[in-house]
Amino acid sequence: MITICGVIAAGSLGIAVEAARYAHEESTRRPSAAEIAQAKTIAIAQRWERLPAGLIFPATVAYSTQQGTRETATRLGISAGDSCEQSLDVTVLGPAGRYGCLGVLRASYTDELGGTVYTVGVVVFPGNAAARGFARSVPTAAYPATGLNALAVSDTAAARFTNPARQTTVEEVTGPYVVLAVSGYADGRPASKAAEPRDSVFGPAGRLVAAVEAPLAAPQQVSCGTQEFKC
Repeated sequence: MITICGVIAAGSLGIAVEAARYAHEESTRRPSAAEIAQAKTIAIAQRWERLPAGLIFPATVAYSTQQGTRETATRLGISAGDSCEQSLDVTVLGPAGRYGCLGVLRASYTDELGGTVYTVGVVVFPGNAAARGFARSVPTAAYPATGLNALAVSDTAAARFTNPARQTTVEEVTGPYVVLAVSGYADGRPASKAAEPRDSVFGPAGRLVAAVEAPLAAPQQVSCGTQEFKC
């Protein structure tokens, strides 16, 4: 529960009487705009721990193909609550540590035809500025892709999705969260600088990032007396 209005403790009888009066006023007054804003910030920062993993990573995500048709990407598995060291590769571990990475949530998806696979990760930081600082260090234009570790899921289309197979990276920042997606082919073929990158093949990555970002970025309502907030 997030406490919005605070109370000051006292050390002597005279101060205690005054503190009791103050405590009564505090318990009956409405929270200030600054306190509500702070409560919203705290609630958003805790979403990665409060929301069910299945809500952050939806079971299916609709996307549009290059031909203008509508198809659906399917979630293959979730590895929630991994450490930063488990989920990020050496190219971004330094910045992740400097900016105070708290943890990473990951899930893998496949497109409707099962030909391409994606790992989407939510990288969590203590605040908005730290998240933006880390995001600037992610080499999203690098080929082969780096940053987020691929999440292979046994007995699925992503069973052979490993780091050498990462082809592209997509990134979005919302509040204290950096949402990353790495893409590859389901057959596990490694990305090669000798081959021509085909970013358009991995178009669903952007839609997956947007879908995962949505519950983390939703406006926060503060309502006194609910299970979540105590005023």
